Amino acid sequence: MLLFAYGTLKRGGKYHCYLEEAELVEEQAVTKGTLYDTGMGYPAMVLSGAGQIEGEIYDIPDVLWPALDYLEDYSGNPETDLYDKVTIEVEAGNKSFETIVYIAKDEKLVKKQILTGKWEVTHLVR
Repeated sequence: MLLFAYGTLKRGGKYHCYLEEAELVEEQAVTKGTLYDTGMGYPAMVLSGAGQIEGEIYDIPDVLWPALDYLEDYSGNPETDLYDKVTIEVEAGNKSFETIVYIAKDEKLVKKQILTGKWEVTHLVR
């Protein structure tokens, strides 16, 4: 399955190490939505809004999904999860990809909108 990475999982991100066994499929991809700085060192996205969010697409081996779910605080329990795991369409070049993405479920993650739709390298901890 493919993953749309838009924050700390991207190349240079503090959690990119989780994707060492994954294959980078597209290094420049976009999807519709709104990106927010949570104020906690990582971003959160929501699918509403007219903006675009930039990210990368990875092919994730099945063995890595449990670690990613744990990192993204996703257990499948809607009462306790901070993020939801959904399937969305992402564009890269002239191609469309169906990807998994983690979106903000908890309102406290949605703090300061990032108008550019891109989690910049300056946000990333090296």
